[in-house]
Amino acid sequence: MRSTLPFSRPLFWGGAAIAVLMTFFVLFHLGGVTWQFAQLTGAILGGALTLVSARTPIRDDENVEPWLGREQIAWTLVGCGLLLWGFGESIWRYYILSHQSPFPSFADIGYAALPPFVFAGLLLQPSSGAGRGRLLTLLDSFIAMGSLLAIGWYLLLGTLAFASSENMLGKFLGLYYPTTDIALLSCVVLLLLRGQGRLYQASARKTSLIAIGLGLCLFAASDFLFNVQQAAGTYIDGTYVDLGWPFGIMLIGIAAYLRRFLPLTDLDTIDQRLRRRVQRVTFGPAQLLTYILLGILLVVLPLNIFASDKIQLAIRPVLLLATIIVIGLVVARQVFTILDNEQLSRRQADALERLERANTQIEEQARLATQRNNDLATGILHLKDVQARLANGNLRARANLSGGELLPLGASLNLMADRLARTEQSDNYARGLSRAVQELSAAIDQYKRGKPFIVPLICNSFPEVNHLLAALELNNKVSAALHSSGAPVTPIPSVPETPSPERARLQSIATRPTTFSQKPRTQ
Repeated sequence: MRSTLPFSRPLFWGGAAIAVLMTFFVLFHLGGVTWQFAQLTGAILGGALTLVSARTPIRDDENVEPWLGREQIAWTLVGCGLLLWGFGESIWRYYILSHQSPFPSFADIGYAALPPFVFAGLLLQPSSGAGRGRLLTLLDSFIAMGSLLAIGWYLLLGTLAFASSENMLGKFLGLYYPTTDIALLSCVVLLLLRGQGRLYQASARKTSLIAIGLGLCLFAASDFLFNVQQAAGTYIDGTYVDLGWPFGIMLIGIAAYLRRFLPLTDLDTIDQRLRRRVQRVTFGPAQLLTYILLGILLVVLPLNIFASDKIQLAIRPVLLLATIIVIGLVVARQVFTILDNEQLSRRQADALERLERANTQIEEQARLATQRNNDLATGILHLKDVQARLANGNLRARANLSGGELLPLGASLNLMADRLARTEQSDNYARGLSRAVQELSAAIDQYKRGKPFIVPLICNSFPEVNHLLAALELNNKVSAALHSSGAPVTPIPSVPETPSPERARLQSIATRPTTFSQKPRTQ
């Protein structure tokens, strides 16, 4: 996406060259009557640049700040006001070339159109404040405007109102121009106050705001000085006063150009600028300028009160009323500031309370997590000990866990230990049974060799052997053989058929005994 300013270098170098040439032409009256068209040239250039910048559509491939709300309409109104002032200047230059200087004249139509158009355009600029913050900004602007009007009334407006010999329209215009100049200067204060918000941290809006503020200051200063000199009868055409109009209008045009074509500012940069501004200062030059004007007003009022001039006596009621209104606005501003601070204190207290609750919850969670980790560590050590004892042959070792996340693992370990114990018992039982069968086989072999049949004692512990002897009917055969040979009868002790409960449990988990179904052999 494109982010460079089109024609930036030719535009700025060309503007600088025009400003230098215009200065020399006006101050040294170069080029015959050419220097008299400096104001008209500046008005046409500034107004045209403003309108072209405001009405140029933003393409999809441009990486620039978008228009917000009625911002584009606001810059269009500013451009129209500048061109209307140039229209009035062209008519006035026609009068000058015709050696006429009527007042009022048709030129005043264009001159008088600039302040309302520019004022409307400035009011339509996007506001970054909301609620109580916007109200405080408006109060600061009204304080600055009231102070400027009161100071202007003392310096010029009062004299024009009571000492002017013009007709009603002439008196009205004589008061209208310096009054609108003061209003434009108060708009500069409004712009400075508004520029502290988030929207105006973007480079395009911030730079254009500074440029239009400087342009309005130059324009209003030249216009105000012109009115003061005109009232005193000391104005001379072609002085430094005449440079403020074209320079101010061209600066406003450059401000519109910068607003339209400066690249987009990313959100991270805006957040960093806001943080730096909050960390740096909360009572900046904009607020300080408002109270500087108030201080000047409080100096002007005693000068008027102690003066004995008739004009000063005549303007005193208006000056006193304006001072009272301004002081009332200051008091209202302080009241709203106190209310705002109180609200901020309540919010801070609520935030601290929520933070304390959050910290308590975090501490409780940390305690539970620590307890859980300790329980896990203790349980793991216990399970490791049980596992080690099982590995060392202690099959009676069991995990004793009453709960927790390791309980299923402990139960599984105990189940494994039970299975190992049953497996070992089954192996022991099988080995004992194998030994009993071997000894029984040896006894049978002895019997076949003619020796008496003696049932091994170990066979009494295994019902399987008794079942085997019963199946072979060995008891009867042995008795018959012994009686026929006259040898003493050694009866085979009977093995109890019902095992003990412990042996029954072992038998239930051991290999089931084999039941012989073979019929007894006959002699």
